[in-house]
Order: sequence, then structure tokens, then C-alpha cells
Amino acid sequence: MQRCFLLALVSAMMASPAVADSLLRNSGFDETLAPWECDEGKLAPDPEAGDNQVLRIELEDGVFGLAQALQWSADKKKLTLSFRARASQASKKSPIQLRVRIYDQDDNSEIVAAFLVETSREWIVLREELEWPDFKPVSFLLESNRGEGILWIDELKLE
Repeated sequence: MQRCFLLALVSAMMASPAVADSLLRNSGFDETLAPWECDEGKLAPDPEAGDNQVLRIELEDGVFGLAQALQWSADKKKLTLSFRARASQASKKSPIQLRVRIYDQDDNSEIVAAFLVETSREWIVLREELEWPDFKPVSFLLESNRGEGILWIDELKLE
């Protein structure tokens, strides 16, 4: 009897989404850019592992935006944002500045995270814990307002 219950429990856990599933869809940019919106970006092979597809962004005057609709439930007060990034021309003197904005339905936003990419030609993992904003989030935006060259992004997750 216990064994049947245990098998049923494991089966139910496997059938339901894992707790750590990302709220952002297509976080690996595997086949298409959709549902992401990014005028400055396109899919390209990973500069280190050509068999992996990543998002490649040409920074024009340091500016880009990568957006997606978001369904963040109020029962999750904190989430972890993580992604891999690689820059072609970043340094401590000339970093790429990244910010994460969360928007409400009236297009009001709050900056909930900020990162500096200060190294070039190697993948780094950026991670930060985000807290529930003072409003109901409906969209997510990763943006830059400073930096030059090419920025590659992969495995962009919010869990």
C-alpha cells in the first residue's frame, strides 16, 4: 500500500510543473526569438559551442531592450533571476550596464535588478533575487543603457 502511494506521489510530481520552472518562456532561445521582443537581437550560434543557439545583440550606443509578457503570481514573493552573458568589448573601465524592469498594466515600471558586465570573451552567470514589486507585474524587460560591441545572452530564467 505504501509503495503504491509513493509511486502515485512521484508520478504526480513528475506530471506537474516543477517549482523551479522559469516564468520566462524560451529562456534558452532554442529555435526562435518568440515570445521575446528584441529589435536589436537575433539568434546566433554560441561563440564557444556552435551547437548551442543564443541571443546575439549588437549594442548601438549601448542601448537594447529584451521584453516578454510575464505572469508572476502574488504567492511567490521572491524569485531568482539568472542568465548567462558574454560581451565582446566589456571592461571595468567600459562595462555593459544591464537593468531589469518590471511593468504593470498601465506601463508604469520599477527597476528591480542591475548588473555590470566587466569582462570580455567569456561566459559569466549573472544572478539576483527579485522581490514582488508594489504592483501586479505584467511584463519583463532586460535593457542596457551603456556598453559597446556585441552581447550574447542565454538561459535567461526567472524562477
